[in-house]
Amino acid sequence: MSRDYNLGSSLAGLKLLEIGDQSGEYGAMLLAGLGAEVIKIEPRDGAESRRIGPFVSDDQSPEQSLFFWRYNLNKQSVVLDVDDQDTHSALAALAARTDIVLLSGEVEVVERRLDLWRRLAQENPRLIICTITPFGLDGPWRALKVTDLVQMALGGIMAVCGYDPDDEGHYDTPPIAPAMWHSYHLGGEYAAVAIMAALNFRELSAEGQFIDVSIHEAVNTCTEVAIPTYVYTGEVVKRQTARHAATVITHARLSESADHVFMLANLSPFERELRALGELADQVGIQHVLGTPEFKQLEKEDRTAAAIYRNDLLMEVVGSRPADEIFHRAQAVGLAWSPIRRPEDNLQDPHFVARGSFAAIEHPELGKELRYPGTVASDGESPHFSFTRRAPRLGEHTEQVMINAGLTPAEVSMLLQKNQV
Repeated sequence: MSRDYNLGSSLAGLKLLEIGDQSGEYGAMLLAGLGAEVIKIEPRDGAESRRIGPFVSDDQSPEQSLFFWRYNLNKQSVVLDVDDQDTHSALAALAARTDIVLLSGEVEVVERRLDLWRRLAQENPRLIICTITPFGLDGPWRALKVTDLVQMALGGIMAVCGYDPDDEGHYDTPPIAPAMWHSYHLGGEYAAVAIMAALNFRELSAEGQFIDVSIHEAVNTCTEVAIPTYVYTGEVVKRQTARHAATVITHARLSESADHVFMLANLSPFERELRALGELADQVGIQHVLGTPEFKQLEKEDRTAAAIYRNDLLMEVVGSRPADEIFHRAQAVGLAWSPIRRPEDNLQDPHFVARGSFAAIEHPELGKELRYPGTVASDGESPHFSFTRRAPRLGEHTEQVMINAGLTPAEVSMLLQKNQV
């Protein structure tokens, strides 16, 4: 591969129209990070996500949503009422110069809008149309009402996230949800992958594609081992605290450090890790019998007692020092241990800083830069996902985008008056 090839601009020259709600924003942002020109079509009062907090300085205006800022990097904003027939000629002008249309939202809304785009695709047969809806465009649940949390419940992810059952396998605590907007991330990732595949197919065939993404199905595929375990063995996995769900209750892995930070610390069933624990115990001045003939005999005669001794020693070692010290000492002897960080703890992480994992993006209206999660991959010189522009202000690019689409100044003026913010 040529050294001057950068995935951060691999979709440069391609244009995507994003129309819909927040369930489509992440997928469009991923493609924007790969270089696509993403034009976000918003109604007169702005996208719904502009009213989702938290807000800068608690100012709940459409221009101060941190949620919107995060999910709309690199995009342009055009104010246009896509449900008004008087704007269809403007949409047709955009469609003629567009590669991808991403429609998201409740199925009734998407289907109502889809008819227009199917007709416009006849004029532009290279057009790729992708829909993201809660359950897809068909099936008995197609019109059910859901939220991000409901998607995680129905998809099965909640059932495998939670806390340990009691000794009899009963749960005293309910299932829990993973990170917020998890289902929209999954649906967006599947949409982005499918669109990339459609672009590859178009290179070979010169034909566009229609893609129907179901968020429910995307969530269901990400329940780890739960489904294959049930399909192949008939067993139901049990959710467990801070570790993977499994058919049996596995060894607890949480310990508390001297500075009261929870650490994920565990021993794999290898002799080298047991030796590493003994070495770590020696470093922090804790006496132990690991490696002695007495302990080897205990392992032969009573494996449960030996496991309890190892675990008690591990917890004592972790509790003897601050989390950061134990982290580095454990890693130095080959133990895959780590503190459980808060998200904000990662902002000063020296590894993230060295790799440029956070993008510093200028906000002229604030007079300063803000840092955003930027890239997860690099060629050693430049990031493969490139976010350089803040989220757009409402309607910021309407005039220029419509001029670029071929509308006359008079037509643009009329459009701006009709769809003024």
